Amino acid sequence: MTLLRKDAKRLVDKVLAQASVGDLRVQVSASKRGHLRYGAGRPTTSGDVDGVTLAVTASKGRRTATVTGSRTDDAAVAELVRRAEGLAELSPEDPEHMPPLAEASYPKVRAEDKAVTRLDPGARAELVGRAIRRAEADGVAAAGLLEHEQLATAVGNRSGLFAHHACTQVSLSATCRTEDGTGSARAGFVSHALSGLVPEILVSDAAQRAKRSQLPAPRDPGRYPVILAPQAVADLLDVFVGGLDARRADEGRSAFSRKGGGNLVGDALFDSRVELWSDPADPNDPASPFDRGGRPHRKVKWVEGGVLRALHNSRYWADKQGLEDLPMPSSLHMGGGTDDLDALVSGFDRGILISRFWYIRMLDPQQLLVTGLTRDGTFWIDKGKVVEPVRNFRFNDSPLTLLRKVVALGRPQRAGLSTERVTVVPPLVVSEFELSSVSDAV
Repeated sequence: MTLLRKDAKRLVDKVLAQASVGDLRVQVSASKRGHLRYGAGRPTTSGDVDGVTLAVTASKGRRTATVTGSRTDDAAVAELVRRAEGLAELSPEDPEHMPPLAEASYPKVRAEDKAVTRLDPGARAELVGRAIRRAEADGVAAAGLLEHEQLATAVGNRSGLFAHHACTQVSLSATCRTEDGTGSARAGFVSHALSGLVPEILVSDAAQRAKRSQLPAPRDPGRYPVILAPQAVADLLDVFVGGLDARRADEGRSAFSRKGGGNLVGDALFDSRVELWSDPADPNDPASPFDRGGRPHRKVKWVEGGVLRALHNSRYWADKQGLEDLPMPSSLHMGGGTDDLDALVSGFDRGILISRFWYIRMLDPQQLLVTGLTRDGTFWIDKGKVVEPVRNFRFNDSPLTLLRKVVALGRPQRAGLSTERVTVVPPLVVSEFELSSVSDAV
């Protein structure tokens, strides 16, 4: 189901009216979702899900508990509240408990597309059929998933807070593999709007990379100049966003801690061309205007001209340190230039082109050092031309390297396989990146 603002407010008020004593917060998530999975040249599974989830959080003093449910009738709502309040009495005290948020203002976000709301099983079959036919024409086996969703979220409490956001999202992934099994590549599309989805272009990109990656040659591990496709940049910047935590920095536990105490906000840490910001109201790539607890998102400059400008925080830490309340962002944008990936390759001397990373794991949070693997097309470039595919590598490096050792920035685009956070980033040329060992994985 989907909820208009007035209907969401009515449901939130019904839940809050059941409160006995203490604080009560309710989160509502109403969605209508559909999907179609495909593989082996045909659709495989399809389905539709329509429902609502209520999360009721009761607080008594510093004791808090949350109970979730999927029914909205009076009896079910009353039972949810009763259980949440009962469990709150049994919970241990939270020394960092914060009082409920008061009424807040939120940016106006336009994130609904009527074309997405009209998608049905027939439309899904047509889109996936186009992807399958393109893969057959390109001589590769393709598999993937088409998903679409109408989502409405709302948050309210007894202190006057109420927030509502409605959005749509459509995504399509395609993994293409060559007949001999030695070449593979994946591509994806995600947006609130359907108009940009062209299955043929998506599949063709993955198919061509898969065929070019057949029979990869070995290359010695080491530090190489690299070109990172937008998805590879997004994969590493997701780690970077997680590391922008004010408390860890202030307590000396992160790469943004200052020796002797405090953090590095205000310091020039990166190449002067690096610009990173979040903006939920971006007209092309909108995101949620609030987090799960109702904290407002707004446009924030995280890095400006290479200078670290802000760190996100919890409500507790913001209050304790006297900071502006900045939740972890729902979107990330990175400024760039005008060249596409092919143009960056043509101007590149020698090094490695990396399509994306996967299986990224933290090694040292104080350096923001991570490890992971390249995937879906890794190529040797010589004098502006892709010469041959190379075997995948394990890397040991940091997203900070990208931002400090930038040589060139391309044209930003939405990272199609990053579906949890809106991520719009350019391809990057980086002067050196640590590829620590060779992987035999395709």
